[in-house]
Amino acid sequence: MPAISLIIPLYNAVRHLRGCLNSVKAQTFTDFEVLLINDGSTDGTVDMAEACCRGDNRFRLITQANGGVSAARNRGMAEARAPFVAFLDQDDMLHPQALEILYRMICRDGADVSAFKIRFVPDNFAGDPAPERFDAEEVVRDAVFSRAPTADFFRDRKGGPIYIWNKLYRREAIAGVTFPLGVQPAEDTVFTMKMLLTVKNMISTDARLLYYRENDASVSKQGITEKYVRSHALAAEEMERFFAGLTNADESLRRHLAFYLTRFIFKSLVSQPLRKIFGPDRRQRVDAARDYAAALYRSGALKPELLGRKKALACRLYFGRHDRLAKFLV
Repeated sequence: MPAISLIIPLYNAVRHLRGCLNSVKAQTFTDFEVLLINDGSTDGTVDMAEACCRGDNRFRLITQANGGVSAARNRGMAEARAPFVAFLDQDDMLHPQALEILYRMICRDGADVSAFKIRFVPDNFAGDPAPERFDAEEVVRDAVFSRAPTADFFRDRKGGPIYIWNKLYRREAIAGVTFPLGVQPAEDTVFTMKMLLTVKNMISTDARLLYYRENDASVSKQGITEKYVRSHALAAEEMERFFAGLTNADESLRRHLAFYLTRFIFKSLVSQPLRKIFGPDRRQRVDAARDYAAALYRSGALKPELLGRKKALACRLYFGRHDRLAKFLV
């Protein structure tokens, strides 16, 4: 049985997949399996993935009908054989020591999760010809262990990063934590919040061990589309249900969660639609966002008063369809 299951969802990934897979093959830590979850690709992704699998039996290709990135990652978690799982996106690349340091950190204190920092690179990044060589023993020794990962996340009231692919997870520690089907973007936000509220501890380093490609074609860069609005509404509903079901959350944590969820809804379904939706169908798309926001207000997930008087007034104007006035206040 491998030590790590690395899950890589694939959808029409030809452009950057070779670099991604080569970065995995170059890992100094070798006791892993890679689950390539082909989510209904229509380009040459399958051919490229099959060639990789033929050359290295640690790589396994699983093909399914297109169901979205959440379904692909969930399938990977269900197929994983290792006690630890990690995620990688098809257009990103790992530093050669990424898995080694993640694994050694998580084993140091028996942590539930280990994490590193990331490095942003341009879309045409072809790999680092001379990657920094880390003293793994020193990195692991200096890594910070925390028994309060949720409190750490809320040191900034707005919350911390919601990256999922800079971490190694102990499978038994995140049992039952899955990605929300039909949600992309914002699926990483839902998963991260569920994970933080489930695990007991985390260990982390400031070493930057993943190359995150700033890709203009990514879902997060496609603007405030109908899909974006619907996805964030579904994500908010999922978080609302999960937060409501917590049985061991104290009053301070509940306040943090209420503010976080309200800010998430306000930003994605009020502020951004007012400021960033343009074109002939603007009214239709803004109205769709308004309807989602109003439903979340009625359910109690959106609490505008938590954001201050100015934004609370913006919400009232927005729900009253006074968009020009509301836009000045967001």
